[in-house]
Amino acid sequence: MTDSNLTKQALAKSLKELMHEKPFEKITISDIAGRCGLNRLTFYYHFKDKFDLMNWIYYTETAQIMTQNLSLDDWTATIRALCYYMQDNKSFYIKALSTTGQNSFPEYLLQYIRDITGALVKKRKDIDKANKKRVDFFIEFCSLALIGLIVRWAQNGMEDDPGENIEMIKAIIDGTIMHELIEPETSI
Repeated sequence: MTDSNLTKQALAKSLKELMHEKPFEKITISDIAGRCGLNRLTFYYHFKDKFDLMNWIYYTETAQIMTQNLSLDDWTATIRALCYYMQDNKSFYIKALSTTGQNSFPEYLLQYIRDITGALVKKRKDIDKANKKRVDFFIEFCSLALIGLIVRWAQNGMEDDPGENIEMIKAIIDGTIMHELIEPETSI
């Protein structure tokens, strides 16, 4: 592992430890850097702000989960695996999902889910028959619905099994929404 990655890992560990002690909003760059014996300039050499660090943690911890075995037939396996990972690390992810604003973790996660949803839609053999406006609407709708449910689940302490909700979402999307993507336009 390079020195840069070791430093990023140390800063990430520091942020996670601090998030066990206080809300993300009250954590400063000095707190994060000081916890691992570094200075603010070192932090800024690697990350633009604490949101960037939080998103880096998410990306490095979950990118493999989110891209592994991504298939149109069982697209929910990826979301389910992500939710179980977040549940296993819920102290960090509950607080991460409660942050708001530009560059916040929910915004980052929303973009990531948009990308996955878009990739899945493009895998459809008949997608070239769909209206672009319908496809864009579908991607946005599904992404916002998934994020909304994940955030609500986090706000409720991540106690419920996320697999149950994901299966209900799968039934709606696979049973109705995906079908409507290709159907002749009605009133949209």
